[in-house]
Amino acid sequence: MSFISKKKSHLFLGILFMGIGLINRTYPLFFENLIPERFIEYKETISWILSTITFLAGIGMFFKQTRRILKWPMLTIIATAALGTLGQISNLDVNGSLNVLPPFWIKLKLPIQIGIAIWLWWATRDDSE
Repeated sequence: MSFISKKKSHLFLGILFMGIGLINRTYPLFFENLIPERFIEYKETISWILSTITFLAGIGMFFKQTRRILKWPMLTIIATAALGTLGQISNLDVNGSLNVLPPFWIKLKLPIQIGIAIWLWWATRDDSE
């Protein structure tokens, strides 16, 4: 990942997480579809909590003191979202009408989530800059 500096990575990840948090509040159905059906009665609450954490983590990416602390909660949220995406992919034929995105884009979300997780891990692994 030497093609982009850590300083720019912190900026981009901060903006990305803040944007994801805002989009989650604006279009909650997109994110609520990732939450398993067994938590259906708590979908709105879970979505609200995760969007707030994601937005605040975006702000925290701008500060050296909070970056390393936020790394693990954000990696956990990304991993959980990736599991939700796997659930969507495995049930595309069953839940086709419930999905906000077409199947191609749902399948593309998983590598994007993995890429963001790797980028976050790399950008926060050593803040000695």
